[in-house]
Parts: sequence; C-alpha cells; structure tokens
Amino acid sequence: MTPASVYADKAIVPDDAMLTHDLADTRKYYDMISECIRKEYGNYSSEWKFYNRKSGWIQKMYTKKRNVLFIIPCEACFRVVFTLGDKAAGHVFTSELPDSIKNELHQAKKYMEGRTIQVEVKTEEDLSNVLQIIKIKLL
Repeated sequence: MTPASVYADKAIVPDDAMLTHDLADTRKYYDMISECIRKEYGNYSSEWKFYNRKSGWIQKMYTKKRNVLFIIPCEACFRVVFTLGDKAAGHVFTSELPDSIKNELHQAKKYMEGRTIQVEVKTEEDLSNVLQIIKIKLL
C-alpha cells in the first residue's frame, strides 16, 4: 500500500527543507497558497497530522481556526483537498472553474460536513483554480 503523502514515516514530521526538496518547482505554489490565506483572511495557522499509514503526513491550513484545506505532499507536486458545504459547492458549480473540478465535486459523496474534492497542483493554472476555490469557500 502506497500512502497518499510522500511522507509516510510517522516518526518524521515534515519540515520546510523536506518540502522544498520534495515539492521541487511546485514549492512556490505551496507558498503562494499559504500566503494568500495569511494576507487575505488573517489568523493563518497550519499543522501537520499523521492520520494513518494509508494517508501519511497531511498538512491542515486554517484561518481563524476554520479549516480551509489540506495539503498532501507528493513527488514534485502536491494535492489540495477541500471539503465544501452546499453554499460553497453551489458557487463552484456557477463559477468559471474547469468542468473537471465541477464534475468531481458533483460526483463526490455528500457528507454532513460537505463534499470533498482534490486538486493536483503542478502548474500556475492549477494554483489559480485552488486560489479561486479558497475564495469561494471563505465567502
């Protein structure tokens, strides 16, 4: 079983040097996401969580103690995971976001806390989509 995160060893909490090495060129997008939350919404914080061997280490990002997203570090990229309630999901469906994101959200199982989608970040366009979803989620 390969963990979702590139960081699979529970004994080693990821740090900045590891992120810089493993995310490679996409590290700048990771930094832009955390900076956007910090600048636009304030009270930014983050924490690393090791949920289980299947997920590995995942970073949660918050604003004002509100969960904004999860970061799953991968090899030379990362995935951003959002859980969106009905209101935010409705805004995604009527947004200019790509159909692939809308389709994934539409097909996602609905839980009490909302629907969960993942966006892989490798390009500036991926970053733009993530920043737009953050804006929608925190309306």
